[in-house]
Amino acid sequence: MPLETRRLSPTRDASLALEVAQELAPASTLMWHLESLNGLQVIAKKSWALTDDFEAYFLFRNRLYLMQTPVVDVWILQFGATPDESGFAEIEAAVQRFPSWKYALSVIPIAKYFFLPFNPSKEVLSRYGISFPERSPQGDNGAA
Repeated sequence: MPLETRRLSPTRDASLALEVAQELAPASTLMWHLESLNGLQVIAKKSWALTDDFEAYFLFRNRLYLMQTPVVDVWILQFGATPDESGFAEIEAAVQRFPSWKYALSVIPIAKYFFLPFNPSKEVLSRYGISFPERSPQGDNGAA
């Protein structure tokens, strides 16, 4: 049975967004499945054992993507002002072809992504137009 998907409205940073109705497998198993797309490279991942929190950055067709679980379902976001519909559609089609037998192999992607950095480098983020505010030496509120 294919995974259910739904297109979401663009956000300030993401030109295309997809919601995937998550079933029983961890999001990392879906990320591992997407790596079957030629050229897709996972560059950073953070998740915590025994929680539903998951966030992975990946590159595909010279675009930066984020897969995350902000709620119960999985979201896949394509960064950049100009959408790449064909690359995004290829990811969406791969999600919909997710085979249920991969649920049994969920431990493989957990181990595979264990040593990836939590966040992409500042260079990668800036290359794709993503900037995060620098932290003040005095802390978040700027007070001394």
